[in-house]
Amino acid sequence: MKEDDELLYSLQNVLGKYELDPTIIRALLFFFKNPYTGLTIIDRDMHVHFMDKASEKFLGLEYGGAKGMDIRELVPKTGLTSAVETGLPIIGRILEVKDRNRVSVVYPIKQNGEIVGAIGQVIFHSIEEIERINTEIQELKKQIRYYKEKTHSDYKSIYTFNDIIGNNRSIREAIHTAQKLSFLDVDVLIYGESGTGKELFAQSIHNYIHSNQPFVKINCPTIPFDLAESELFGYEKGAFTGASALGKVGSFETAHNGTVFLDEISSLPLSIQAKLLRVLQEREIRRVGSTKTKKIHFKLIAATNVDLKKSVIEGNFRDDLYYRIAKAIIYIPPLRERKEDIPVYLNHFLKVINKSFKTNINDISSKAIEILIRYDWPGNIRELINILEQAVIKAWDSKKIREEHLPQHILSYAGEGVKKDPFDSNRNIEQEISTVSEKKNIKQEIIETEKNLIMSALKQTGGNKRKTAMLLSMPRSTLYKKIKRYKIDPFL
Repeated sequence: MKEDDELLYSLQNVLGKYELDPTIIRALLFFFKNPYTGLTIIDRDMHVHFMDKASEKFLGLEYGGAKGMDIRELVPKTGLTSAVETGLPIIGRILEVKDRNRVSVVYPIKQNGEIVGAIGQVIFHSIEEIERINTEIQELKKQIRYYKEKTHSDYKSIYTFNDIIGNNRSIREAIHTAQKLSFLDVDVLIYGESGTGKELFAQSIHNYIHSNQPFVKINCPTIPFDLAESELFGYEKGAFTGASALGKVGSFETAHNGTVFLDEISSLPLSIQAKLLRVLQEREIRRVGSTKTKKIHFKLIAATNVDLKKSVIEGNFRDDLYYRIAKAIIYIPPLRERKEDIPVYLNHFLKVINKSFKTNINDISSKAIEILIRYDWPGNIRELINILEQAVIKAWDSKKIREEHLPQHILSYAGEGVKKDPFDSNRNIEQEISTVSEKKNIKQEIIETEKNLIMSALKQTGGNKRKTAMLLSMPRSTLYKKIKRYKIDPFL
């Protein structure tokens, strides 16, 4: 303890007769003896009153050898002298001692406004140590940036309203409703059959306003029953057997300031529905194994392909939760209710599939289109894409999709049979003439469908051509030409 006594004695000589509390003494001793720093105290005459053993050893002195010496003899370029002369601290100065660079800080010591000495501290033993630490910090920053970007990528939505195609009145109304709901701080329920594009709408709603915030999708049917609560709301370390020692952030907490998309919400267990209701009401979560709650802000978008009212009656869905999430409902009509859009979808997805498959199928026969329009599409858009992919694979060398390239169940539904092998080149003239005739017929059907759409839109907008063009997603110049071509009265 001799060194401690000498340090306290030096402090008393410089500071005067202050009464130091024992706790302060212990703190000061730890501070002054920190093995990662060097410490020197001088008086107003530049004489050393204290220097730690490591610094003395570095300067080639025996223990206590620096005491009483002029600091300028030991460290000619020290900032301690400047602190005594000017009364100003010097922070972060690079100090060269025996051809070694160190980072130092020096402070003047004052008593009753008079400078009585100075204290200097070497924060790190060498500048190389700082460079090493700086390198480690930069590496940590890279890792943090990587994980932030990864998290952002994992919870990012990609679709917008521009990706929702179709001119059917019901689908345009659904889009318009969804756009309005994007601005409102209200939970949304999307109802539609499987394959109608519920997630497409959910992502579009999110991206319309909150594209830079997380979009967390939760596929409710795939959540294990016994892990549902911890997956949704997170858990603290040691909350249950097998829990991570670090705990886990739940999906709702991850979606803070963003959107939670609960796909097929009807699949949630009743016990989780009760907890979900509380989260929606209070906008706060409590992790499994914790007694603390945490406030979060999010927009909930739920989707279902079943009648939730019926589920409530059957006791499979809580009525209070239903009324909570069903304030704003978006209905996506099935494809069989908007068959006039099938040619639009075929044209759009054929381009997408060609790009993906690296094929060059640029046409679909009128007969094939007629058959596809006649089909009822229980799987909706998802099924249409699948059927089109199958047809592209079969027609890869013919540059055109014909009816024989369609799956058998589609042909059977339409009352057709497979008439020709797709690789049979012995087509007779009668077949070609028949195909031309069919093409004319389907073209006339498409014209009639388009004419009816324009007439319906004009009626809906009261004859306003600008609004009609917007409703149909059609340039006004094109609308004017079609009104003239089809001889439509805009004021019908």
